[in-house]
Amino acid sequence: MIKSFTVKNFKAFRDSVTLDFSATGNYAFNTAAVKEGIVKTCLMYGKNAGGKSSLALALFDVVGNLTDNYTNPGNYKNYQNMFSPEEPVEFEYIFNFKNTDVVYKYKKNSSNLFIAETLIIDKRIVINYDKASSDKDFDIFLSGTESLNKDLPNLQISALKWIKSNSVLDDNIENHLFNELFDFVNKMLLFWSLDTRSFVGYTSNDNDKIIERIIKSNHFKELQFFFQEAGFTDELVYSNHSGSEEIYVKYDEKLLNFYSVCSTGMRSFLLVYYWLQDVRNPARCPSFICIDEFDAFYHFELSRFIVRKLKELDCQVLLTTHNTTLFTNDLLRPDCFYICSKEKIVNAHNATEKELRLGHNLEKLYRGGTFGK
Repeated sequence: MIKSFTVKNFKAFRDSVTLDFSATGNYAFNTAAVKEGIVKTCLMYGKNAGGKSSLALALFDVVGNLTDNYTNPGNYKNYQNMFSPEEPVEFEYIFNFKNTDVVYKYKKNSSNLFIAETLIIDKRIVINYDKASSDKDFDIFLSGTESLNKDLPNLQISALKWIKSNSVLDDNIENHLFNELFDFVNKMLLFWSLDTRSFVGYTSNDNDKIIERIIKSNHFKELQFFFQEAGFTDELVYSNHSGSEEIYVKYDEKLLNFYSVCSTGMRSFLLVYYWLQDVRNPARCPSFICIDEFDAFYHFELSRFIVRKLKELDCQVLLTTHNTTLFTNDLLRPDCFYICSKEKIVNAHNATEKELRLGHNLEKLYRGGTFGK
């Protein structure tokens, strides 16, 4: 899991900000939203242009470092903050695997131009270099990398990815954690709640057709049930009589193409199912899901349904929203609601000295400024 994330000089964030998933309280309700002291399911609020979308992209910058999954380079234009475009962007991830912290820090001048990287496993530096320093040392202390040619000046990709691809690591706990880092990042997924398939991470295939993938994966019956659970009463059927797989809404004997009759919200809902269709398979379940503006087109009841479904998953989930009706202890708990600005990110639990209890109206407190502006 991601324990905390810090970024500086990336897009909206001129100064350092930290998203701390370990800043939890001692709450006896909605315990499924927190796992082993780390927030598992959370919502993020903030004003328009307050940094939520920048934070999502920053959090997923690591996907381009360590995997070959799709990242959509256009998302990472204007990489540095506009007020300090000559300064590097700094990132720090603290992961926690098997109760052990794995810290990955790096600096870049663009999405693919590295200046420095440091990897710390269980408080021991195992990889470290800084091209901006005078000594130009390239330290690698992972067992099994002794014969690697440490050609730092010609290193054009992440040192971690280069080591992963060019060495046979010994079988020990430290190297297992190194590999677990890659496994986690490889299954991170960011997408936008739109009716287009815009995403970062999880797969290298950016040409998948949503409906065709659902039908050919034999998930259509699950899709029908998913829609029924959400209160969609019209019957869905599928056919390929037009030459391609299509979903239709059945009205008596008439079949109407799903995309031609459904609202933007239902199209967005279909996209959510598309990304979640494999979650019951541990090998396919994402490790971290972020949906930016996840309920931009939803009625509040559908928004609540999705939060509850995502809370059931065995992965971390971060949803950005402006829907304050979700800011309630009925769904989550105070340490699972984050407020984001360009200056800081804090959850409701740590945003006030007030002792928050199950009966408190968190939405009213948020609107009243209890958790800051």
